[in-house]
Amino acid sequence: MRTETTQKRHTLPVLALLLALSPVLCSCTSMAQSGSVGLAYKAYGKGDYATALRKLSFAESLHNEMPAQQHAEVLLLKGRCLEGMGNRGEAASLYEYLIKTYPDTESAARAKGRLDELRKAP
Repeated sequence: MRTETTQKRHTLPVLALLLALSPVLCSCTSMAQSGSVGLAYKAYGKGDYATALRKLSFAESLHNEMPAQQHAEVLLLKGRCLEGMGNRGEAASLYEYLIKTYPDTESAARAKGRLDELRKAP
């Protein structure tokens, strides 16, 4: 039978290990997120819009606190995929959301251009 002192001695190293590993675990999530976005760009380049959308959704699900610039980029690429699939109305709605949510990003400026093109097209 372990005494309370023995249990405390074992608990402290475990806590220290968890604290030491937390940046590594966060880094792994970030790398997986970036990897998914990279795979989405590859799929988009091949015209595989459904796969690109799945990869982008996965990237968004990994971390609620995705940096604004990266989330705006993901939304822009999602819109491009929707356009590629012929879902122009859905793409336009996504571009409007992006512009409203992240107005000061490069992705918002590009979304404005895409939105203008969609509105001009018959």
